[in-house]
Amino acid sequence: MRHRLLVILLLVTATLMIAPGTACACSCAPLEPAEQVKESAAVFTGTMTAARKLDGDPLGPTPPVVYTFRADQVYKGKASAEFEVATNADEAACGYRFTAGSRYLVFASAGESGLFAVDPGVALHTSLCAGNRMVRPGGAPLRTEDGTQNGEPLTAELLTALGTATRPPVTVATPSSGASGGEPTPHWIYLGVAGVSLAVAFASRRLSGRGKA
Repeated sequence: MRHRLLVILLLVTATLMIAPGTACACSCAPLEPAEQVKESAAVFTGTMTAARKLDGDPLGPTPPVVYTFRADQVYKGKASAEFEVATNADEAACGYRFTAGSRYLVFASAGESGLFAVDPGVALHTSLCAGNRMVRPGGAPLRTEDGTQNGEPLTAELLTALGTATRPPVTVATPSSGASGGEPTPHWIYLGVAGVSLAVAFASRRLSGRGKA
């Protein structure tokens, strides 16, 4: 009898421990492409270049992840060359998992999301319900054949909702001073040029003096 009671107590405890996690399962209401664009503060295509995990309480909820994208086309919002977007780490909490080196169509919102237990510290955020999708590598505006998610092409409805894209500014590295190879010019070259210039000037004055004589 005591053994059965112990088993029942263990099962109840396990159920109570698992219940909070299952209650957080993500459920998305389907949105049309036009609604996805309207609800977003920034819509762009870009390659995921970095992921930054935030610190949090080990006993608390999993903190969000901040992804960095190198943008190639911007459909809505400021045409920035780089975007930082936060999302929950877990899909059960509506987080979207991006893969480094892959190109995505990203729908990002601004303001309070109500999804994060830890402040991500960035202006933009996204979720599993936003409409994000992996697309074919490249840098041109999206076309029908650029769809790679589930092997399905991009729909005409989506492309129409996205509208005309803007190319973000290209960041040009400032060239270093010195020679074309990046190495500084040796001082002896400057001294040699100065010496030759003085010699030429001295020779010219002597020749000029002889001519007058």
